[in-house]
Amino acid sequence: MFDRAAELVRFSYHEPMIEQVESRIPRPVAAAVLILVLTTAGSVGEMLMTASFTVTGPIFPILFLVLAYGLWRRSGRARFWTTLLLTMAVVYGLLGFGASNAFRWLWIAADAVTVGLLLVPASSRRWFHDAR
Repeated sequence: MFDRAAELVRFSYHEPMIEQVESRIPRPVAAAVLILVLTTAGSVGEMLMTASFTVTGPIFPILFLVLAYGLWRRSGRARFWTTLLLTMAVVYGLLGFGASNAFRWLWIAADAVTVGLLLVPASSRRWFHDAR
């Protein structure tokens, strides 16, 4: 009895139950969002562990979390601003204006990789340029 039912299901045509309206986020964009969120969490952790907490300190972490959400939602503006701000952070770090420690080089590398993930792969470019 169950063999006959399995045969009917296998050979019958069926419509998909759920239609996917939006495509899945490309892996480079997902990696860029993850790196952005992790570096933001690291900077918040460093800010809380040191005595350099100021009133304006949470502005950049909140801004980067908003940009990460915009990247996830296919916002071209979020891609532009993320690329601009992280490029400025890389240049700022390479010129040596920031504190000189091991985490500085890790953040410079993470920012550079994030910019590369948003600009170089074709799947990332299509993610932001495809019309909905």
